[in-house]
Amino acid sequence: MNAKLYVVGIGPGGAEHITPAATAAIAASAVVVGYATYLELIPELLVGKEVVSSGMMKEVERCRQALELAAGGRIVALVSSGDAGVYGMAGLTLELAAGSTVEIEIVPGISAVQAAAARLGAPLMHDFAVISLSDLLTPWELIRRRLLAAGAADFVVALYNPKSKGRVTQLEEARQILLRHRSPQTPVGIVRNACRPGESVVVTDLQGLGSASVDMLSLVIIGNSSTRIDAQGRMLTPRGYAGKYFSDRIQQSEVSPPEKAPGRALFVGGTGSDVGKSVITAGLCRILKRRGYAVAPFKAQNMALNSAVTPEGGEIGRAQALQAAACGLAAHTDMNPVLLKPNSETGSQVVIQGRPVGNMAVREYHAYKEQAFAKVQESFARLSAAHEVVVLEGAGSIAEINLREQDITNLRSAEMADAPVLLVADIDRGGVFAAIVGTLELLQPAERARVMGVVINKFRGDASLLESGIRAIEARCGVPVLGVIPYLKLHLPEEDSLALARKQALPAAGGLRIGVLRLERISNYTDFDPLEQEAGVELVYLDTPEQLEGLDLLILPGTKSTVADLDSLRQQGFGRAIHDYHAAGGWVAGICGGFQMLGKRISDPHGVESSREEVEGLGLLDVETVMLEFKQTHEVDGSLLPAASDTALAGADGVAGYEIHMGETTLGPLARPLLRLVRRSIRGADLFDGAVSTDGRVWGTYLHGLFDRPEARQALLAALRQRRGLAAPAPAPASTLDAELDRLADHLEAHLDLEPILARLGAPKGVPA
Repeated sequence: MNAKLYVVGIGPGGAEHITPAATAAIAASAVVVGYATYLELIPELLVGKEVVSSGMMKEVERCRQALELAAGGRIVALVSSGDAGVYGMAGLTLELAAGSTVEIEIVPGISAVQAAAARLGAPLMHDFAVISLSDLLTPWELIRRRLLAAGAADFVVALYNPKSKGRVTQLEEARQILLRHRSPQTPVGIVRNACRPGESVVVTDLQGLGSASVDMLSLVIIGNSSTRIDAQGRMLTPRGYAGKYFSDRIQQSEVSPPEKAPGRALFVGGTGSDVGKSVITAGLCRILKRRGYAVAPFKAQNMALNSAVTPEGGEIGRAQALQAAACGLAAHTDMNPVLLKPNSETGSQVVIQGRPVGNMAVREYHAYKEQAFAKVQESFARLSAAHEVVVLEGAGSIAEINLREQDITNLRSAEMADAPVLLVADIDRGGVFAAIVGTLELLQPAERARVMGVVINKFRGDASLLESGIRAIEARCGVPVLGVIPYLKLHLPEEDSLALARKQALPAAGGLRIGVLRLERISNYTDFDPLEQEAGVELVYLDTPEQLEGLDLLILPGTKSTVADLDSLRQQGFGRAIHDYHAAGGWVAGICGGFQMLGKRISDPHGVESSREEVEGLGLLDVETVMLEFKQTHEVDGSLLPAASDTALAGADGVAGYEIHMGETTLGPLARPLLRLVRRSIRGADLFDGAVSTDGRVWGTYLHGLFDRPEARQALLAALRQRRGLAAPAPAPASTLDAELDRLADHLEAHLDLEPILARLGAPKGVPA
């Protein structure tokens, strides 16, 4: 027989689990090369063989020895435990054999994950991901990204190399990542020495994994959202046969999930848009968190100008990010699985579970809605499984009878969650009793039966004046009014265009005046809320070119349609006015779409925003932008580059924010980068962002949230004041997001009858009812 190298998987251990092909390959070999521990598992196959063994961490040496022996005319078997092609010697052998003429045959074996799965029952009956937690050859950040992806996609996850003496934190971090996506009661199997002497099998859950005994000889299998433990204690991940082919013949104990408390939910709906649903939801989330509930927010579908970016780089409505903060949670795409971002030229951009799937007109989206609702159900199921209570928010009015057939956000979501409904009405706009009665009258009987109470919001004055009206609607509708909430001025981010329309500039006598163009399709205008709240600053949303006079800084904000808004501002006369303002010594800044407008050219070869392939920009920055088909969504950290010293941002140290954009911008010779990004989402980075003009009076960046950090905001204002010779005013009392959420919760606790709500939800876990 000619010289040859067999790369053999010997299975998990005993001879009974070695395949005939593996046995034959070893029998045909004169030399057997392997890790000493694995060779000890097959002594009967080594009789009469030349054996070359070595210890741990000698994989490269073993492969080279085997290749050299085979190249010298020998028949060699290089053995791996399990399957040689699964974290075994096959890949390394082929890498080292590049250019070699040695004949190589890979002989498969039973892998460790197969052996462990067999000992546990049938946990791998549906899609699964196999991930090694060893960061010896793979950076931990890459392993972390893979865990995030597998968790979000609801894969069963099998973990090799879960723990060692030198690696004690990775398994716990993996557990925490997966807990973002599935219930603490998710079944988990731990098999040590599968199919070998000293074998042990433990079935626990994702919560119990944190205290379980695990080492390098263990393999951990974590179930998906449908994995269960059967009556015999075996893990079972159904493939989907039950209920389709033989549901009448299967034992109930084999298909029912383990007993657990049913998911609890509360739905906050409204008599119309902008009645305060988002804020009431955030306040209730904070109240429940303070009372010991594991609570999460949810909005099936949101249409918003302002969005937020999750730590993993997904995009959701800003209101759900605020509500997540109220719950003490990081924002997650399951909290807002469908996001619509209006775009006047092409309808709305549709974002599903954090990622854009395309632009759709109304009819197109109506045809797509059942697919969208499937994602809504999927996200809610994960969120409900991982938390005691989910507080859902509706959209607009719950009684839009012309849209009932297309509804996936309001009472269809309440029915999905089996949630009682709180109906919020806004008295500030007038006609509150008619709005309440009209809404309830338009509901179908089953829908009306879900409404447990009414909340009258934004009241100003003496609440006793409402008593007769409240008694009348309670008698007429049979639904109690659970509270009258007085108007409260809060410093919380808003997402609705109606909130932007209400903004009025507060004159700051002798102070700074900063102007923001009120673009037709403005997005993420919450970027400027921190500036608006600063003492000595008048923030003005500009409607006419004449308002540019006397500004200390002009800001071009983000937009959902850069080209259309650029056309619009030119038609209004802003194009020439901006050039004149700059020529007279004015300072100009652009954020995201505003940054793109300040450049020389915007190209749209794929028709992402417009049918026009190229549009001339304002030309105040030597940059050009190309619209791309994919969207960048990242949380970022960075630092200012030397060019920033010429701008009003000089003096800030680190910066932080988030990116949401479709374009890629390149700098010409007359522009200098503004920032260096050092983190993008969960990954490290080393990228330039933004641009600064040669005179330092024009700059732009893709970073939203740039002014959220006090350091960046104060650096900007200090530079503007220095230019004007203004003294800094006495600092206003600092207001943090947590403090504002607690103030909101205190306000609701004082004016809302919480007992009926808490009675419906039951006591938090671990608290006696």
